[in-house]
Amino acid sequence: MRIALIAPAFFAIALLAVPAAAQDDTPIVVTGQKDMEQQIESFVGALTPASPRGQIARFEKAICPGAFGMPDAPRAAVKDRIRLVAEGVGLDVGGAHCKPNLVVMVVPDKAAFLKTLGRKHYYMFGDRTPSKVRQLIAEPGPATAWQIQTMVNGDGRAIFNESDMPINRSTRTPSRITPPARPAFMAAVVVIESKALEGLSTTQLADYAAMRAFARIDPARIDASAPSMILRILDAAADSEVPVTLTQWDFAFLKGLYSSPNNLYAPSQRSEIGRAMEQEMEPADGGDAPRPDRAKG
Repeated sequence: MRIALIAPAFFAIALLAVPAAAQDDTPIVVTGQKDMEQQIESFVGALTPASPRGQIARFEKAICPGAFGMPDAPRAAVKDRIRLVAEGVGLDVGGAHCKPNLVVMVVPDKAAFLKTLGRKHYYMFGDRTPSKVRQLIAEPGPATAWQIQTMVNGDGRAIFNESDMPINRSTRTPSRITPPARPAFMAAVVVIESKALEGLSTTQLADYAAMRAFARIDPARIDASAPSMILRILDAAADSEVPVTLTQWDFAFLKGLYSSPNNLYAPSQRSEIGRAMEQEMEPADGGDAPRPDRAKG
């Protein structure tokens, strides 16, 4: 069984906790500002694959979480937790009876489930080609995630095709610095095999799913020397310590992603995310560790 870093009673608390790294007995290593900036730059770069003239997509509409493949109580806990994380990082959240656009599915066999999903509900993969869906099915590991996206203009309005041609109606003045259109998530799907969740809590499941859904992240790109992340909980050795919630780095990244300007190209977006992370991770009031339960904004 994986070893949680604090007592199981914590998981009954419906609040984002102080990151686990601040609560263990690991010696504190003080590094210079330059080292921190370089570490953040590397961290953001690994989590935001996009070409220099591309953009880093994110949700621009309210999210509505749904969970399937688990009993009623943990399903409700997962949905509530994702809502709480979303609000904490600056996302809008739909009402109690909204239609799910962020779906977490716990299944016995990931590959078999995806094959069945492709046969019966192909629309769940968005506009992915059959070859792209096969790549998803073939991905190693007990989990996978993907987003369905659309293009919006500089005003945030969807771009529709007219006579098979995309029409961008916008009030913004064309610029070489900001793109005339950008990708935005319409929905996200996270699929996890049940056996990978043994020994984990609903909080850990929800935080992992939120990290995979709110940003297009490939865990395989993350270097082993990177800071502690919730994304490592499924692949950790059975006797290893794992984060019990989003870590400081996870939360700061998502906060930076959703607080940075959206009309920028990827390199500028990364710079803005990095600056936001530096501010978020600065000790508050002369020494307190940054907290994920800060109000959004």
